[in-house]
Amino acid sequence: MFPIFEQLKYIGMRIFRTLKRIIRILILPKREWVSIATESEPIGLIIKYYAWPFIVLAALIKAVSVFVKFTNDVNLVQFKIPFSLTILLFYMIVPLFVILVGGTVISRFSKYIGGSGSKHGALRLLIYSYTPVFLTTLFMNTELHIQYLQYFGLIGIYAVVLFWLGMEPVLHIPTERKFNLLIFSTMLLVFLFFIMMFIIRFSINLLYPEGVVLFL
Repeated sequence: MFPIFEQLKYIGMRIFRTLKRIIRILILPKREWVSIATESEPIGLIIKYYAWPFIVLAALIKAVSVFVKFTNDVNLVQFKIPFSLTILLFYMIVPLFVILVGGTVISRFSKYIGGSGSKHGALRLLIYSYTPVFLTTLFMNTELHIQYLQYFGLIGIYAVVLFWLGMEPVLHIPTERKFNLLIFSTMLLVFLFFIMMFIIRFSINLLYPEGVVLFL
């Protein structure tokens, strides 16, 4: 009984820390980046307790949305459950792939241009910078038909501002090289995202009939 209580207590503390980090990184980014730069928490725990819950929840919301809106065509209804599960899987893989691969490449590039941050500094920078994207994705994946909803996604642009503010304290990038890293990182992440979306589209075309693909 006591181990379960301790686990629940630990999970509660992690949730509190995550919520605190979300609020501070959005409202007080400069101060929070300094705090992040001095932390020694393993990157695995940051992914597990900060990035992964966002990714899984957003994927679940998207999968449920697809399941609810799935076509009632009698010839396609048997694909409702497997297609929804496929969407769930893909929507968990894509952001995780972009963050892990993007963070690794950005880390190497930052070293190349004179950065001297910690080993996983780029991953920390990327994950916490993604906070606005995580939050907007949760809402956008509901696919609610609300007027001007598409403009809500623009809030995700704030991630660029957070990334810019965090480069120097986390990666110790020389001021004159910050713009180079920003452009490189933006192009890299966009490239990785579109590559993954192409693979998903190609895979769905192979796995499901044309009617399902058109539905997507």
